[in-house]
Amino acid sequence: MRFKRQLATILLAAAVTTTAAPASAAPRQVEVPPGDPYYLLLRAEQSPQVGYGESVGGCTIGPGASCPGARLGGRSLAGGQLARANLRGARLRGGSLALALLSYARLQRADLRGVNLLGSSLSFARLRRADLGGAKLTFSGITDADLRRARLARSDGYFGAIVGSDLRGANMRGMTFSNSDINGTDMRGVDLRGADLTNADLTGSRLRGADLRGARLCNTLMPNGSVRAPRKGLCPGQIRKGPKNARPIAVSADSPLFPAVYALQTGTQVQSGARVRGCRIEAFSHCRGAKLRGASLQGGFLAYADLGRADLRGVNFQLGSLAFGHAVGARLDRAQLGATSFANADLTGASMQKTTLGLSVFTGAKLRKADLRRSDGRAATFDGADLRSAKLSGANLATSTLVGTDLRGADLRGADLSESSLVGARLRGPELTGAALCDTIMPNGSLRNPSPGPCPGG
Repeated sequence: MRFKRQLATILLAAAVTTTAAPASAAPRQVEVPPGDPYYLLLRAEQSPQVGYGESVGGCTIGPGASCPGARLGGRSLAGGQLARANLRGARLRGGSLALALLSYARLQRADLRGVNLLGSSLSFARLRRADLGGAKLTFSGITDADLRRARLARSDGYFGAIVGSDLRGANMRGMTFSNSDINGTDMRGVDLRGADLTNADLTGSRLRGADLRGARLCNTLMPNGSVRAPRKGLCPGQIRKGPKNARPIAVSADSPLFPAVYALQTGTQVQSGARVRGCRIEAFSHCRGAKLRGASLQGGFLAYADLGRADLRGVNFQLGSLAFGHAVGARLDRAQLGATSFANADLTGASMQKTTLGLSVFTGAKLRKADLRRSDGRAATFDGADLRSAKLSGANLATSTLVGTDLRGADLRGADLSESSLVGARLRGPELTGAALCDTIMPNGSLRNPSPGPCPGG
């Protein structure tokens, strides 16, 4: 069977994000034009993808695949389920890993020059001394990864994310990293000469000894949360034109992408530094106990912010970031959180019932005893997260990734885990009792209840 690759990625809202219209006003579908940041992602999803268990160049594609030194140059591994795979020293130059799941994969010294990694997930991947020169990293989610002394010269990270990772000594000369998230990343000694950091978010990153000569800065959030080269409106060349003669792609209202796509098209982002009911919307903000029920925080950058015990019920916080933030005991029931980054955030004991979480990133997050009952978490990323004793009954987690996630004691009764990946997840045994499993990749990498067609409700 051909396993559908989930769209687990981060979309940053800094460019043209919007305040969503009320749900009653939402259309049955929206058309995504070629110039929309989502367009390339949608087009990649429509392209052929490698199947679970398929052999490519002698490498059998699947979780834990062992293909060190494999000669796969120019080959397509698009959509490959390669969590925990050993691709150390593999030769992949000029190939495609678009939409591939590479969480916890070993890619040290791999040749990834010119590889298409659009929409791929590389959480906790080992990429030390890997060569990604000229690679396409648009919409790639690289979180908590080891990229020490990696080469990313002239790579394209437009709308990408390298969060909580180790880039010490990396070569990023001439790299494009506009509209991207680089929170909490160790970039000491990185060569950033001539890099495009337009509208990039470097909050919490370490830049000591980095060479920024000739780097392009415009509305760039620096490690301390300040804005370098501020500019009203868009920066020159910030948003690219779409492919020539390309036709719009329709996204239906039942798609996990719909809330974020619709939000992107229909409103205005909350500006950095704006005050919303006394809470300053910016990195490192202290809004503990804030009363923000029903507020619009769309596109807000609140990395490292303290929202502990805050009332965030019904907020519109789509396309934003609370990476490395603190929201212990916060109330987020019925909140719209699509495509928002909660990477490495502490949400212990938070109430998130009936929230919209499509495309949100919870990689490395602390969600112990959190309440996510009946939430829509389709295509969300929970790799390496702590969900011990979390309440997930009735949650829709179809096409989500929970690679290396700690689910011990979690209540998953009635949860939909169709087409999700649980590779390396920690379970005591009864947690999956009553959960819907269809084309689900289990902790040991096996496929549970393979389906020749779409899964029920998919």
